[in-house]
Amino acid sequence: MDTRAGQSSHRPSRRFITTHDQVTGKSVYINVTEQDPTPISSFGAATRSYSTPVLPAQLADDEDLKAFLDLTGIASYTGQNIVIPGGANLILLDLIPGAVGHMHRTVSLDFSICVKGEIEHELDSGEKVRLLPGDHIIQRGTMHRWLNASKTDPARLIAVILPCQPFELAGQSIEETHLS
Repeated sequence: MDTRAGQSSHRPSRRFITTHDQVTGKSVYINVTEQDPTPISSFGAATRSYSTPVLPAQLADDEDLKAFLDLTGIASYTGQNIVIPGGANLILLDLIPGAVGHMHRTVSLDFSICVKGEIEHELDSGEKVRLLPGDHIIQRGTMHRWLNASKTDPARLIAVILPCQPFELAGQSIEETHLS
């Protein structure tokens, strides 16, 4: 598999979603489409594992699942936006060996957990921390990038991304920003 083209070298992550049997009221697993990683050239891949367009999530009548499976909605499993205004996004990020991401900011509160490998999180101030499996970042709308600290092994993180209230910094309104 050519990981330089952005394909993940991890085993595919399995996703299980629960719901309720409408007749018995018992909890059950449902079958949903397989996860579809989006290649990111020279970095790895991102996979939207689940999302909901509103918080609190609307579980009655499986409204959240309908939104997730609707190909035209903002919370669609095919969507590539990082932040879902008013909703939540669960993303798997696979980093190829030596991956260096671009500096970016989203108007969001993110909970990012390293689950495999060694991942560096760098801020625009130049500060860096190294995450090992189980370590996590609470990302609060700051400019940052992800790096795989290993030149030989892939790494994976899982992020829950929630929108935040717009705010100003140094007299300027903060907006989603991606630097090359």
